[in-house]
Amino acid sequence: MVDSVFSSYPVQQTVVDDLLVSIGGSRLFWTPRTDTDGICRLEKTHERLFPASVSPTFIPLRKLFLPHREEVWTYRSESFRVAEVPEPFAVVGVPLCDLQAVWYLDQVFVDDELYRSRRAQSLLVGMSCEPAPECRCDGHLMPVAGDIFIGQERIWALSSAGKDLLQACGCLDSAEMPLPWPEDMQGKRPEITEKEYRHALDSDIWGEEAKRCFSCGACSVVCPTCYCFDMLDEVALDGSAIRKRTWDNCFFAEHGKVAGDYDFRPGRANRLRFRMEHKFFGFGTLHGQNSCVGCGRCRKACPVDIDLDDIAERLIKEGV
Repeated sequence: MVDSVFSSYPVQQTVVDDLLVSIGGSRLFWTPRTDTDGICRLEKTHERLFPASVSPTFIPLRKLFLPHREEVWTYRSESFRVAEVPEPFAVVGVPLCDLQAVWYLDQVFVDDELYRSRRAQSLLVGMSCEPAPECRCDGHLMPVAGDIFIGQERIWALSSAGKDLLQACGCLDSAEMPLPWPEDMQGKRPEITEKEYRHALDSDIWGEEAKRCFSCGACSVVCPTCYCFDMLDEVALDGSAIRKRTWDNCFFAEHGKVAGDYDFRPGRANRLRFRMEHKFFGFGTLHGQNSCVGCGRCRKACPVDIDLDDIAERLIKEGV
């Protein structure tokens, strides 16, 4: 159980104005913006303004820290060149569930130099959002990352950098208070245990859902905590080489294949089980940590309305 309690300060317009100037500085600005097609995207902007409204972006924040395609290093003329460190940037208007997702990715990529260099150059400013029908966020699920959170009546310092910024803008009287998580959401996450999940590995429900699945991978693309990637080496005839990292997807048929054409996860039912295990129970050093932040992106992106929460509820009922 996580309690999201941080130092908070009363909102004052002068402080907000000064804060916007301090956040801007020489940093690039990214903010969520909903276009005429109704899709909310994270966009680079030259405007130094707080967004009027905040919603989870269609493609999550992870694209700034783990780009869908990037050069890890290049080798030319008998010398290596590693990827350049990005310029400082600020993301303003991040929902709380996405700050949780960044915390999770921070744990996964704690030893990844490319990821850490981008995180070190970032300043994340969270803001309150209105929960959509598919939202099921939970403040007790995991900690949040980020630097500052701006609520309706108070501002929270989430990091030492955020605290320094707020104090420099005149915030002095602090009080330890919990973050303002959204309330009155329409649904709650089902509480399936790992034992119940293991007991249901042979359930017919997996096959039923797999028949509908296109293996398109849309759910993984929009998930803020998915991080599968592939490494590709491109070698030219002159001896130069480029190592690239690209997003991979556990729903793709090639994802579980190894040398000899052996497939660890043949069939869509196996891949569906694998995704649910990762989202609900984690693995590796994060085993036991639920990695689904309840943002609902996967439910909206799936063309056939497959919902892991719905599957979990059905598995629980079947077990009973």
